[in-house]
Amino acid sequence: MPKTVAGLYALHEELGEQAKQIYERRDAVLVKLVAAWRKDRQAPVDAEHYLEIKDKFRGAGVTKCFAPAFAHRYDLKLHDLAAAD
Repeated sequence: MPKTVAGLYALHEELGEQAKQIYERRDAVLVKLVAAWRKDRQAPVDAEHYLEIKDKFRGAGVTKCFAPAFAHRYDLKLHDLAAAD
């Protein structure tokens, strides 16, 4: 860990860039996950669970065509496969 202002600032900027890249990758994976889930809503996540995704769209009174892309906030929940039968 650097001890100077310049070193700490450089580390701060580097970590911020890494965090941004990780967030963008995670968001891209989430988009693919939602698309795959919509094709098969009962697909198992593992041997005991399936996934439920709720779209918590921000701005319910706003027409979706005018909303920004990041307005979708998905709520992911695991449910037991035994309960689905």
